[in-house]
Amino acid sequence: MEFDRPLRVQLVNECELVHAGLTQLMSEYADRVTVLPPGAGRDEIADVALVDPFTRRTDDEPDCPTTVTRPPGTAKVAVFTWECRDGFVERAMLGGADGYLCKVLPAIELVAALEKVQAGERIVALDLHRRSEPQAPRAIGLTPRESHVVALIAAGAPNKEIAGRLGLSMNTVKSHIRTAYRAMGVTSRTQAVLWAVEHGVTAPWVAVRDEVAS
Repeated sequence: MEFDRPLRVQLVNECELVHAGLTQLMSEYADRVTVLPPGAGRDEIADVALVDPFTRRTDDEPDCPTTVTRPPGTAKVAVFTWECRDGFVERAMLGGADGYLCKVLPAIELVAALEKVQAGERIVALDLHRRSEPQAPRAIGLTPRESHVVALIAAGAPNKEIAGRLGLSMNTVKSHIRTAYRAMGVTSRTQAVLWAVEHGVTAPWVAVRDEVAS
């Protein structure tokens, strides 16, 4: 869906400092993104809600939430956080998030990521400076099928969904994942996501859209 107005973004349960910072950051791109004020009314329902499930966690809650709650009336919801630890991205994406965005992204990258989330893509956009130095893509040499599997992993798809989309058995998917991990030099799903995003393996398969149950 395309709008004839700027994309409306809402920060959920964030402190005043973060809200002011994001508003200022997005002011340069006011023709593309508007940060709604706290407590915006019905006439200003957000297109994308940004939530940080790690900032208001109580002592008896797990370090990494397993679900991401979509605010009522909001089209899309993305995690907007400092946390990029191993396993967090995967669990958030499988738990209902449409995107996983790092708070240190440059403004132009954040704007682009928000627009992709609103358009229906499932986006992982993290801090490039926190990533380990990868091997050159040409030296890796993933097969086309391995690339498709890795791209779907980067989009947050579980193995069962990957198997269905590519017409493969679960054992074949697992085999492709093992060989791809060896080629990429990674040992976890989150590391695979980081590698895929940095090496451009996400396109054009990154848009894993929600499907209407029949």
